[in-house]
Amino acid sequence: MSRRLGSLQGFQQQLAERLQQAQQSQQSTHTYLACATGTQRCLFDLAHTEEMLGSEQPTPVPFARHWFLGLVSHRGQLMGVIDLDGFAGADPRPWQRSDHLLVLSSALPLRCAIRVSQMIGVIDHAQLKPEVDATAPATWAPTRFVHADGSHYIGIDLIKLMAFPAFLDIAQHPA
Repeated sequence: MSRRLGSLQGFQQQLAERLQQAQQSQQSTHTYLACATGTQRCLFDLAHTEEMLGSEQPTPVPFARHWFLGLVSHRGQLMGVIDLDGFAGADPRPWQRSDHLLVLSSALPLRCAIRVSQMIGVIDHAQLKPEVDATAPATWAPTRFVHADGSHYIGIDLIKLMAFPAFLDIAQHPA
């Protein structure tokens, strides 16, 4: 466990350093944080991420949709936790001890975190090529990429996701 904790702390430090570099950089190239959200590998703009938290399981919220996993307290504030795969239509899956929370930037319109099943790392845009003949699954996930190593990713536009009406509607409506 201590090896994994040290690995998480090292990753958080690397993420904080890369975020600071990205914010100070005058280059037009983007840097992404690559994570697996369960069934999908996603890219999040590094400037829209804040930190990665350990495997704190959210407290469920009654009458919420299955993809709204609940609330966690982070630095004295309540923050909603989203299962992005579930939001995209996948069946609910139980919380795993290996799951982490990707805390999104406080500069974004909503304060929330996304459940991440695997942290892959930081990827520069130069290592990605748009996937040919790819159809975007949703307006908030407009691009698909192929990494130089052959792995496939979905680019998540967090601004569009947070403006998407269904994302704002966490209440489970009676049938």
